[in-house]
Amino acid sequence: MTTAIFTQPFNTAAFLTGDSQDSVGALARALDENGVVGTFDQALKHLSRAGYKAVGGQIAGVAHGMLDLDLGDLVVGGWCKFADLVAAAKRTVAAADSKEIVEVSTHTITYAHHPHVDVFVNDARVATVQFDLAMKFVVKGLCGTVSNGHLVALHSGSCDVVGTLAAEGRQLAKREAHLELPLLVRLGDGVPLLRSRSEHPPTEAADQQAAPTDAVVTLKEEAAPNEGAPTEAEPRAAAPPPQSGG
Repeated sequence: MTTAIFTQPFNTAAFLTGDSQDSVGALARALDENGVVGTFDQALKHLSRAGYKAVGGQIAGVAHGMLDLDLGDLVVGGWCKFADLVAAAKRTVAAADSKEIVEVSTHTITYAHHPHVDVFVNDARVATVQFDLAMKFVVKGLCGTVSNGHLVALHSGSCDVVGTLAAEGRQLAKREAHLELPLLVRLGDGVPLLRSRSEHPPTEAADQQAAPTDAVVTLKEEAAPNEGAPTEAEPRAAAPPPQSGG
């Protein structure tokens, strides 16, 4: 377990791996070091050495796309369920150009995500890798400004974050950090607090698609022309379009 203090926003992958430059590579190393690929050795026994080595990297690549979530967005998603903030958002929508400063007591936001990656070899599924992401945010001293249904400014507040990532029941990473909310949450022109269409006109942020829950890694090995033996694997990964809703 590690504890760190960050001074800039992070996504979940970089936060958990501690590597903002190559979080895919860090995830691949974690899969290898924790023996996740080894759990389906029997299914991959016919692969060449290059093909076997490619499996971990390809799984990491597609899994990273499903786990690459903005920490600030997860926190704001939780705030959209807090009565005080939602009530202020509704009042500022009803009263044009009005603003409200809202203080929220210490509270906890939790987030869980359970995507999986299917591994295919020569068009046959040989394994499914289940990932489990859990994030916990303890928010303290939140004070922000709400206008026209949006959170437009954060004046104070901090957040203690604990995150864990596992694959096939094996822990890959666990990390703790203390983050300042004005640095963690990027508001831009304001973040909508009223997410349902009946409460507020749709916006790009309000219509964000849910994080995808499944992806595919495909490995094909073709027989060599003269030897009839497997050649170096030619891996390719394809993730289906994200599912809409929720």
